[in-house]
Amino acid sequence: MQAPERSHAGAAQASAPHHGNYQHQQALYQQLLPVARQVLEVVFENEFDDSTHAVTTFIINFRYHDGSDISQWMPPKEVEAVMKGRVLEALAHWIRGKAQMLDVMVPSAQAGLSFIADRIQACKRQLEQAYYQSPPNQVIAEFMHAIVVELLGREAACLGSALGGMVAQEVGNQELLMMVEWPSTLLALLVRKLEEIQAKVSKVVMEMYNDTSFLSYDDSKNLLMMFFQYYTVETTTGTLEVHETYDDPTFMDSPFRVNLIDSFGCLMKLLIHLEGICHNAAALAVDFEGVKLCRHGALCLVQMTCSDDPRLVYVLDVHVLGKRAFTMQTPQGTSMKGLLEEQSIRKVWFDPRNDVDALYHQFGITPRGIFDLQLAEVADRRNRGLNVHFVQGLYKCLTQCPALQSEQKVFAERINTLGKSLFEPQNGGHYEIFQHRPLNPVILVYAAHDSRYMLVLYEQYVQSIGQQWVSRVLRAGDQRGRWCFSRDFVIPSPEAPDF
Repeated sequence: MQAPERSHAGAAQASAPHHGNYQHQQALYQQLLPVARQVLEVVFENEFDDSTHAVTTFIINFRYHDGSDISQWMPPKEVEAVMKGRVLEALAHWIRGKAQMLDVMVPSAQAGLSFIADRIQACKRQLEQAYYQSPPNQVIAEFMHAIVVELLGREAACLGSALGGMVAQEVGNQELLMMVEWPSTLLALLVRKLEEIQAKVSKVVMEMYNDTSFLSYDDSKNLLMMFFQYYTVETTTGTLEVHETYDDPTFMDSPFRVNLIDSFGCLMKLLIHLEGICHNAAALAVDFEGVKLCRHGALCLVQMTCSDDPRLVYVLDVHVLGKRAFTMQTPQGTSMKGLLEEQSIRKVWFDPRNDVDALYHQFGITPRGIFDLQLAEVADRRNRGLNVHFVQGLYKCLTQCPALQSEQKVFAERINTLGKSLFEPQNGGHYEIFQHRPLNPVILVYAAHDSRYMLVLYEQYVQSIGQQWVSRVLRAGDQRGRWCFSRDFVIPSPEAPDF
């Protein structure tokens, strides 16, 4: 099975051989071993020699972003606090590597690969046998530990122990047994918990680097952004902040939140959520970014905002996850492809022509149920008796939106300019930046911002134009959705169509 592309520097660098004689290696190992043991005891309450040995060896072979290795950060060359920060940074990469190993199993388990299913079923039988003999939490913890060790090896025992405790506190026996019946959901849960652990470790590293003046808080944040899935955007300052979990109160209270979906574990959670809300006539705002996006230009990101929580933008990393980002299913059969193709689910789009061309020719997806905001804006002007000959861009629509505050409009202009300076060649950028990983923070915010206020525009236009025009916009939107069926790619015209 071919794993999805992952281009995180640390994971790749960790496999590079460490140069130096055997005696140096052994001396470094003996010096680092008690440090690694202490760190694992603090982070995981670890008592597993296999894990301690594996992590110590990983750290010795690891290369940091500047090309250095841990030997250059050991006392007396560097203070102990910096050295421990470097050890924890390498540990975050080790955890991420294990999370990625589990993550590639999520779609494999869904496909019914026997080696995964057989191992999980064997653990399930142990769970059922122990259910009436031991306290429930103990049974769940031991069950999760057994699965992790079975799938990742003895060196991951410390992760199995930590995951067992986390899952035992949050998941009941019956819910766990249901997950075992659909192993991909269980593996997805484990991936998300490992991502939570790596984020917590990374937050500690950021604080240690800042406290010791080794790196500023912003520099350490940029260095470690790859370990986080949850972000908030402060539009008054343009600051992007990282958060360990979805439940972080600061994250929950923010008016502009971003959830980066760059693992199948996170994608499973999103699909199950969408499955629940789409039965209630929810509207989904969708937008796409890529390398000169069309049938010939790679689609890299999907941005989505749901009407149940319009302050939260999901950014789905298709460049990392590949085609399975659209085909992976929940136990009930919900997939991103199915959601985009379902006529009854309203997709709020802004000029879908290039996007649908890419979706159809690269992924075999034919979107339906399209409400095109660009055409709704044309309808709004025509409904007011104006002669309309040309369409407007999203940025102009946002600046004219009465529901947006002045500071939001100022930020819209700022992020529009910053983003385009990075990817538009005429502004000194290059489109391939959408394929760079870790994702550039400005590109992440630029992409998320396009989707953040689309539902605000949607509500404004629907109220303004009335039901008759809404029906016209929907019909015209589906016509634009068939843009992809032309034999050759047709560059979208700026002329406002009659509809």
